[in-house]
Amino acid sequence: MVKPKVSVYITNYNYGKYLKQSIESVLNQSFQDFELIIIDDGSTDDSKTIIESYENNSKVKVVYQNNKGLTISNNIALKLSQGNFILRLDSDDYFHKDALKNLLTGFHSDEIGMVFGDWYEVDELGDVIERKQRHNFKKNVTLYDQPAHGACTMFRKSCLVKINGYDESITRQDGYELWLRFIQNFKINNINIPIFYYRQHNLSLTKDEKKLLNTRAEILESHAVKYSKKNKKFFAIIPIRSTEIDSRSKPFLKLGNKNLIDYSVEELLNTKNISKIIITTPSEKVINYIHKTYNNERIICLKRNISLSRINVPLTQTILESFKVIDKINSYDSFLLISIETPFKRSQLIDSAINIKKIFDVDTVLGLRETDQLLYKHNGKGMVPLQKENVQLKLESEQNYVKIQGLILRDLKDYLKTFDLTGSKIGHVIFDQEASLNIKSSLDLLFAEAILKNKNKI
Repeated sequence: MVKPKVSVYITNYNYGKYLKQSIESVLNQSFQDFELIIIDDGSTDDSKTIIESYENNSKVKVVYQNNKGLTISNNIALKLSQGNFILRLDSDDYFHKDALKNLLTGFHSDEIGMVFGDWYEVDELGDVIERKQRHNFKKNVTLYDQPAHGACTMFRKSCLVKINGYDESITRQDGYELWLRFIQNFKINNINIPIFYYRQHNLSLTKDEKKLLNTRAEILESHAVKYSKKNKKFFAIIPIRSTEIDSRSKPFLKLGNKNLIDYSVEELLNTKNISKIIITTPSEKVINYIHKTYNNERIICLKRNISLSRINVPLTQTILESFKVIDKINSYDSFLLISIETPFKRSQLIDSAINIKKIFDVDTVLGLRETDQLLYKHNGKGMVPLQKENVQLKLESEQNYVKIQGLILRDLKDYLKTFDLTGSKIGHVIFDQEASLNIKSSLDLLFAEAILKNKNKI
């Protein structure tokens, strides 16, 4: 038998209600030199009945297995595939009719190992919500920290085999992990053409944001160890004015059974990458509390002059004073500026910021959160929107982000050249809604207490 040019595989677990549309979208492609591998991962719904109706199709291979999970299924498909190119279609999504034809045009050079495109987001009924358009990677992208979509990205099979396929130790974010390995070894290409229809519904794997970001943190840690060029060291600075100088500064505000200051200190101590923690404050009460509560050699308390602690004084001098208490400061790569007002920032997210710095060699990493809120400004004549409302074409280049208060990672040498907390090459770590909560008011405190109560119930 002549081998097909492309292998498409569909992984399915209890998505019988969408599966027929997914399969038909492959079989009805304008480019027909393909095989279709359907892997049913132990479904208990009517999926098998649907799949059986396609078993006599010469293009279709079927695998029934006990539930093994997505990444193992990916590798099974890789082993079974006969094509020179391979891609996955999730069983709740479906292809544009020209998906394969258009993706293949992106392999215009033998050096290219991956090609990806845009997509339509659709609701549970399949109605289009909006089109997502990626950056133009040929013209506009130099920082590869925004991965291709995990599904419907086409690979040169030989490239996947060379990097040993998918990492079976992870259960989600397989596309993100693979992206980090792939860009280290092969060239990529994108085409700004919609490839598939990405269904949004309550069962989507990407809905659990906190677990997703924690998995991403584990992936980043693993890759930073593999690909970071040198053993880099990092330290954190926590500037605290205290209530005596600034009534808004409340290190001893009770949240649950702990003081507000404890949340940040404990998470920093739980990180894998922070060597030293400098707490700089004019408050003797804060210093005494830290010495009494934390007997840890990683923590340094620095009595800050009141003149440097006033609200209208920039942080520059405070940061420089903190540098002086670090032994062998030149051995450190970067410092992390942390605020105690974001108590639910997790050690995993802090480590993610550091590992993004290691992997992508940026000079700044900010904590950010995506927002789709419509923003306005006043132009002197009235309020005008900063972006168009109800637009179905969503450009990646126009996605807005909100900066999270209290997390900036800054390259030490670059900061000493500019004394600017924002460098010229900025990376980012995404915060989930819980981690981004900034306590500025009594209402924020109520939200924080509700989060803690919910955690205790779980």
